[in-house]
Amino acid sequence: MRGLFICTCLMERCGGMGTLILSGGGSAGQNEKAHGAFAERLGQKGPLLYIPVAGDPEQRPHAESFRYIKRCLKPYGVDQFEMWTELNNHSLEEIQAFSGVYISGGCSLKLRRLMHVSGFDRVLLDYYKQGGVIFGQSAGAMLFGKALSGGEEALNLVEDYRIWCHYKPENENEIVRVTKKDRLQILAMENGGSVLVSDRRIEKISGGIYTFNRGKKNIIAEPSQ
Repeated sequence: MRGLFICTCLMERCGGMGTLILSGGGSAGQNEKAHGAFAERLGQKGPLLYIPVAGDPEQRPHAESFRYIKRCLKPYGVDQFEMWTELNNHSLEEIQAFSGVYISGGCSLKLRRLMHVSGFDRVLLDYYKQGGVIFGQSAGAMLFGKALSGGEEALNLVEDYRIWCHYKPENENEIVRVTKKDRLQILAMENGGSVLVSDRRIEKISGGIYTFNRGKKNIIAEPSQ
């Protein structure tokens, strides 16, 4: 596929652009490899910034989500955390004080709108361009693909791929139809599926990962051992 390189091993961080680790969703156990890969790439100083705003705090309070992500990442040596639930009036200098950024799941449209209206999407983009390390889970992953609407909220950092999370086999016919009809491409990740995006490359970390390009499906192979 034009502009896309699929590699079988994780690559080291490169200068210039940053690193994205994207997860299709799932349980803590399903995301162990992704969390481990994220922890390996975090900066050497500063806490991890956690952003849960895609979630519904009435269904799951942000404080509960914060406790959950701490439990997920502490086994990998991450022991300092800070949570932001307000995205307005933040600067690149503020976010650069963190070792990395973790954006959790929920409603992707809500997340994109909050990012765009607050201007935090531009701050996040600058952070990435200057070498920042970001984890996007479910809706947090979709933020970095091309918007389904083609709208201005898209960060589009995954080679013009639209991101489909929580992929199941029964979704295949719909994705094939849509990508063929609209002549577009989709990166689909099952629960537990995750990828590393760095230096214009997409590399599988774990789980079921598929690309669909104008109706054609490609299964991304397991990393070599």
